[in-house]
Amino acid sequence: MREIGRRGLLRGAGLLGTALALGACARIPTSGDVHRESLSGAAASDVPYVQPQPPADGASPEQIVSGFVLAGVGPEDDFGVARQYLTSAARASWDPAAGVTLYSAGTELAITVVDRSSVRLSVQAVGHVDRAGVRTLYGGASAREVELGVVKEDGQWRISDPPAGIFLSDSAFSLLFRAVRLYFLDPRQIHLVPDPRWFFARDVTASALSALESGPTAPFTKAVRTAIPESAHLGSAPVSAGGDGVLQLELPGTITSLGADARDLAIAQIQATLRSVPALSDVKLLREGKDLEPPAYGPSRALPGHRPIAAGAQGVVSLADVGAGAKAEQMIPALAKETVHAPAMSQASPLAAALRKDRSAVVLCSSDGSIPRREVAVGADLLPPRIDDAGFVWAPTRTASGALLALSSRSTQEDAKVDASWLDGRRLLSFDIAADATRVLVLSSDDGTPRLDLSAVVRDEHGVPRALAEPVQLPTALSSLRMATWYDESTVLLLGEDTESAAPRAQIMGLQEDGDRLPAPPATVDWVAGTGVTVAVWATTSDGRLLRVEGSSWGDVDMDARDPSFY
Repeated sequence: MREIGRRGLLRGAGLLGTALALGACARIPTSGDVHRESLSGAAASDVPYVQPQPPADGASPEQIVSGFVLAGVGPEDDFGVARQYLTSAARASWDPAAGVTLYSAGTELAITVVDRSSVRLSVQAVGHVDRAGVRTLYGGASAREVELGVVKEDGQWRISDPPAGIFLSDSAFSLLFRAVRLYFLDPRQIHLVPDPRWFFARDVTASALSALESGPTAPFTKAVRTAIPESAHLGSAPVSAGGDGVLQLELPGTITSLGADARDLAIAQIQATLRSVPALSDVKLLREGKDLEPPAYGPSRALPGHRPIAAGAQGVVSLADVGAGAKAEQMIPALAKETVHAPAMSQASPLAAALRKDRSAVVLCSSDGSIPRREVAVGADLLPPRIDDAGFVWAPTRTASGALLALSSRSTQEDAKVDASWLDGRRLLSFDIAADATRVLVLSSDDGTPRLDLSAVVRDEHGVPRALAEPVQLPTALSSLRMATWYDESTVLLLGEDTESAAPRAQIMGLQEDGDRLPAPPATVDWVAGTGVTVAVWATTSDGRLLRVEGSSWGDVDMDARDPSFY
C-alpha cells in the first residue's frame, strides 16, 4: 500500500513482472520473453504479451501439465499454444474462457503423478475471474486440487481431461489483464452505475462491449437497467485505435436504429464504458463512417459530494475554509440551536438529516425550510442516517431484522420498508449508499467477525427502494473493521486495525485497483469520512479532536465539531 501524499493520494500504476511459479512438488523456473506489440483493434498500441512455450518432444506427464498451466499467458489464436498440450479430442472441447484461477506467484504449485493416467495439480488459489470478467478475491490462499487425465498420443504425453479455464499467477494477471467498468442505468435512468470487470488486455475493448451487451452481474442484476438490445453485436463492431489513443467505434445498426431516447441511453452506456478502458485518451463514435455527436443530456456518472460539514457544538456547520479564522457557517437553520450527531445533506436537494442528541431518533428537515421537520423514533442504537437523491433518508439500526427503513422526504405515507432478509440476525456496524443511489456498502457481524458486503438497491421506476439484493463480499486488508464509507466511484474508505500490529489503520481500498494507505491515525479515532473529488479525508476521535489528513500525517483542526461528512 502507498502512503497519502502532501498533494493528494498517490496513485501508482506500475506493472508487476510475470513471476510465474510452478513446480512438480517444487518451484520450476519459467522461460519466455516479455515484449510489446501493436494489435489491431486493441485499446492501446502498447499491449504486454508473454510468449508461451509449446511442448517439448519427450516431455514427461508432469512437464506437460506444468507447460499447459504456464501457456495460459498466451490468449492468441484461442490459446493455440496451450491447446498443443492437449489430445486432439480435448483441444476441440477445452473451454479456456470458463474463467481464470489466480494463484500467488510467491507460493509453490505442486504437480504429482497419481498413476499412469492422471496427474494432480495443487494450487494455492488467491482468487478467481469468471466467464463474465467478474473477479473474486479470497482474502487469503485457498487450496485447490485438480486431477488431469493424461495419455500418450502419437508417442507423446498429452492431457486428455483438462480443467475448464486457465491458471495465472497474480503478477501475470496484473500484467496481462485490464480493469474496466461497464455502465448500466439506474431505474430512473439518470445515473450510470458501474459494474467492474477484468479482461485480457489484448482484446479488452471487444470483451468489454460484449459483456455490456450480456448485461449486469450480481449484485446488480435486478437493480439496474440497460438500453443495449439483445444481439446488439457490439463485440464485433469495427474498432480502430490511433497512435494518439483515440478509439473509434462504428456503432452497429442495432444501436443507431433505436428510437431517439433509447439510442441516447445506449450511447451513454457505451461511451462511459469505453472511457473506463485504460490507455484511451478519448472515444469517438461513428455512424456509417461519420462522427456521431453524443447526446447533450442524459444519464451521467454520479460522483460523491465534496463540501465538508460536521455536527458543531450546536447545529450543523460547514468545514470549508475552517483555517481562515471565520466563524463556521450554520448549514441547517432548523437545527442551529440544538445538539445533533452524524449530520447528512443531499447533493441533489435541500434534504438534510441527523441523529437527535440522545441518538434515539432521526431528524428530517432541509437546508432552506422547504421540508417540514419531523422526528422518527426508528429504534435504539441507530447508525448515522444516509440520504439518496431519490428523496429518501436511510435510517438503519445496528440490530438488523431483515428489513431497513427508508424515510421519505415527501410524506410519512411514502416511507419504504426495504427487504434485506440476508441481514436478518446480523449486527450492523456501518452503512453507506453511493452517490448513484444504487450501490450500498454494508459492514456487519454475526459472530464478532466484521464482514464487508457490496449490495444494490432494487427500486421501482419511481425510485422507491424495495429491497437490498443478495450481496457480494469484499475482502479487505484490515481487521476489526469499524467503518466503511464511499470515497469515490470505485474506492471505499475503511477504518479498522492493521492485521499484524493491531494498531488503528485507515485505508482507501479500490474495488478494482490498489488503494492508498493513509497515515496511521490516533488510537482514539472513531469516525472517518472522505471524498476523492477533492482528495480530502477527515476524522474525529472519542476524546473530541477534529482531524484531517495533511500530507503524511493527521493534523488537528481547532474547531468544536464532530462526525464530518460530505455533500
